[in-house]
Amino acid sequence: MCEFCTKHGEGKKWYLNARNYSQDLLSDLKRREFIRQFMHGTIEGGQKRISQLEADAAQRRKVPGLVKRLLVWRMKPVHYGQVIPLEDVERIFEMTNAIVRVPCGCRWAATHKEGRYCFGVSIGPPHWFDDIDMDYFGSPDVSRLESLNSVEAMGHIETFDRKGLIHSVWTFRTPFIGGVCNCDRAECLAMRSTVGLDVPVMFRAEYIGEIDPELCVGCRECVRLCQFGAIGFSLLEQKCFIDQSKCWGCGVCRSACKKDAIRLVARAVRQKAAR
Repeated sequence: MCEFCTKHGEGKKWYLNARNYSQDLLSDLKRREFIRQFMHGTIEGGQKRISQLEADAAQRRKVPGLVKRLLVWRMKPVHYGQVIPLEDVERIFEMTNAIVRVPCGCRWAATHKEGRYCFGVSIGPPHWFDDIDMDYFGSPDVSRLESLNSVEAMGHIETFDRKGLIHSVWTFRTPFIGGVCNCDRAECLAMRSTVGLDVPVMFRAEYIGEIDPELCVGCRECVRLCQFGAIGFSLLEQKCFIDQSKCWGCGVCRSACKKDAIRLVARAVRQKAAR
């Protein structure tokens, strides 16, 4: 169980604790100011820092330990996340009473192309996303805040799941939870940092993947979707397998398996699964 579950989840999954979505947290002026500045300052600054670290790492082959610890220490109190599977996204959407789909700041910073892969969530009113300044995306048109119900939102999430995007839940001033993202290694700052640079800015999921060798037919479609390099293929057995020390428990690989050979189990029951 991740440290946020202990600190903010009362021993359960912290992102399923309704108190962490409470409107009471919005009364904190520092938190509201962070939200207002997030798109303009944090995303652009993060893009520059990650790009520089990637360039440095290409020469040194890894990020220095002190730099890594400092970045993680800075992120946890303000903007930190956790990988979650499809089922837990649905539980979050059912628990919150306001959902909006918004452009992804990471993708905009990387490509300057708008793509609505992120979801603001809130128990309110007021809602944190009332403060978003859409000028960051080249237009002040607030109609881009697309309000959805839980069923509509899950329709988008299921589409993203089939495309192999990693679902994650994020704080905006911890433990206030404000968003659900759908990430990939090419453009997402969190994935580039966590997977590419081994500088974790999000926790692994509370789950771990397993493949039933009796059901697996060795098609390797799951290998194609895994963004963590956790799924391999045995030529001898003609079966796929999951390296649980690398698995982040996102469960996205399940959408590619036509034989339902992949399942998620609680990470806590698999001692060899790395945190």
